[in-house]
Amino acid sequence: MDDVLIVGAGWAGLTAAAFALEQGAKIRVIAQGIGSPAITPGWISVLDGAQGDLHTALADLVAHFPDHPYALAGIESVTAALQTFEAFSAKIGLPYAGSLAHNHRLISPLGGLQSPAYVPPGYRASAGERPLMVGFRGWRDYYPALSGENHTLIDLDVLNRQWDAPPTEIARSFDYPEVRAHAADQVCAHLNRLKGVSAVGFPAVLGLSHPSEVIADLSQRIGLPVFEVATLPPSVPGTRLFNLSRRYLLDHKVRLQIGHPVIRGLIEGDRVIGVEVAAAGKPERFRAAAVILATGGLYGGGLFSDDRGQVWEPIFGLPVKHEPDRSRWFEGRMMSPASHPIHQAGISVNHQMQPLSTQGEVFAAGLYAAGHVIAYPTGTPSPLETYEGVALATAYRAVQYALGKT
Repeated sequence: MDDVLIVGAGWAGLTAAAFALEQGAKIRVIAQGIGSPAITPGWISVLDGAQGDLHTALADLVAHFPDHPYALAGIESVTAALQTFEAFSAKIGLPYAGSLAHNHRLISPLGGLQSPAYVPPGYRASAGERPLMVGFRGWRDYYPALSGENHTLIDLDVLNRQWDAPPTEIARSFDYPEVRAHAADQVCAHLNRLKGVSAVGFPAVLGLSHPSEVIADLSQRIGLPVFEVATLPPSVPGTRLFNLSRRYLLDHKVRLQIGHPVIRGLIEGDRVIGVEVAAAGKPERFRAAAVILATGGLYGGGLFSDDRGQVWEPIFGLPVKHEPDRSRWFEGRMMSPASHPIHQAGISVNHQMQPLSTQGEVFAAGLYAAGHVIAYPTGTPSPLETYEGVALATAYRAVQYALGKT
């Protein structure tokens, strides 16, 4: 029997496994797919709207919203989770950098700014005052003219086909020195016609396996700092994180089962005992002393909804807190500064990350939740502003209680 079984392999599920591994636990991860890293930019948003010190901004947030996931997990869990993840990312060869002193300011694909707190290699290089933005001729996932005044298009052999290459295919090609040399030669030819360029920005596809080496090599060949700009999904930085995390966890005897949908939770009396998983022939049962539900929200498949306004959690049948009037699920504008009410739907948990019944009692001993399956209170910043930070903090808190470390 496992010490902890984690359902989900997104930001919350992967980091919960990493945190539990640090505690020496016997771990199993079961997930239907690879989860949120593959569609998010790969950075960590703690509180994007914060100006200046994030500690102060987080303290203000939890003071005003005591039911926010940050408040339930505790700011100390935010700090500890980020520190633990930073060390983990260095172990897997994808060192993240950042702090809660301030957010980074990164160029977006549309020429605006993004404000994550922690970033992987590639995003961190300073663009300076006059960057050159580079795109690939014939590729529709990134248009450099939208990102900056100075821009150019270069040719890649991988795009000389009858289909539009996905980002991961282009990233894999950049792992080869000859592809980097060909790209650098074209960029240098364009730079010879410009003056005062401070850095060179590429779409975030600079290598799938060894991005730090690819970026260093391109910087040397071009003679200027090279940085990456987020593109449309699938996310190469997120895919790098998933691949390297998966390899590290497997090497350290963590059991990962990706592509196996969990069909129901198993509870005996008032305690969870494991889950049932779809398999060939008949469902298979896996037992554990504790289960962490990290299946995500509506977009991640952790919650389901229908056209009658119902929202439900499909594995354990946990009650879901949500706006019952379907006509009020969305604001009038798609890109409204206010969060759409349906995005705040989720299950209620206590400070130990234990899901609660409709009466506010612990649903089942040994059951914990992490990430965006947890509800957000009305009036809080959009969950996108805190996406990865909430996943890490709640995963850290859930692991501590699941393993009896508090």
